[in-house]
Amino acid sequence: MDTNTVPTQKAENFELLNKGVESFGSWINNLEELNKSFINAKPFPNVEIDGFFKPEIAELLYSVFPKVTDDHKWIVYNNPIEKKHALTDFSSLPQFKDLFNLLQTKEFVDLVKKISGIENLEADPNLHGAGLHQHIPGGKLDMHLDYSLHPVTGKERRVNLIIYFTKDWQNDYGGAIELWNEDFSNCEKKLSPCFNKAILFRTSDVSYHGLPLPIKCPEGNSRKSIAIYYVSDPRPDLDNIRYKAQFRPLPTQPVNDKLEQLYRIREKRIITKDDLQTIYPNWETDGNGFW
Repeated sequence: MDTNTVPTQKAENFELLNKGVESFGSWINNLEELNKSFINAKPFPNVEIDGFFKPEIAELLYSVFPKVTDDHKWIVYNNPIEKKHALTDFSSLPQFKDLFNLLQTKEFVDLVKKISGIENLEADPNLHGAGLHQHIPGGKLDMHLDYSLHPVTGKERRVNLIIYFTKDWQNDYGGAIELWNEDFSNCEKKLSPCFNKAILFRTSDVSYHGLPLPIKCPEGNSRKSIAIYYVSDPRPDLDNIRYKAQFRPLPTQPVNDKLEQLYRIREKRIITKDDLQTIYPNWETDGNGFW
């Protein structure tokens, strides 16, 4: 069972993160191959990266990945559309503060540029939407398109990087990220949240992704990941402007008027407890396997 036991290594070992790209696995020597895989992938540009960090760094980060029961400022999403915990305040987690600083360096952004082929890519100093994410048993995240324009800087969101820190995971737990085709008729790729694996993918008007069904891992385990996004100046041909993620149900999922209202609210803001009590008070017992 996943117990997140902290090993005996001294905290000074986290200074490894200060070694820049030396913190990462051998993939940094295969950028041309990763670029080809990214460009040619279906249903939209994406690439899997195994061994994202060197093993000792992945293990150290895993050892301090906080539990949802720890005393941190977890943001809890608990509604029919998304059930997850998110952490964006790293004030008591210096190792993850160092990690996100590393992922925002010019040295690392240049690696992402070479893989994605987006030359004007840049980091988001606001880390909007980035952070630690965790899905406990029953967790889910409906299929969605990410926001297209940053609500603070006005930059266009171009690529997502998700790195997994999940251990002791079995396929029948679910939790794979799903990538769907442009007309949202079929899932064309699934990636299980394997430890120290990452996925980089293009965000656009057709990059539907999510984990739309509740995960079934045992109590004490959870789907752990970190996410960060990279932006650029908006492209001239950008059409569908979204300042919030745009969620949608699976094609097989029944949608009543109450759920439809929640989808419309979520396009503009976070769903609150008051929304649920007013619109859909019995939602927790009305999921039919979809939440």
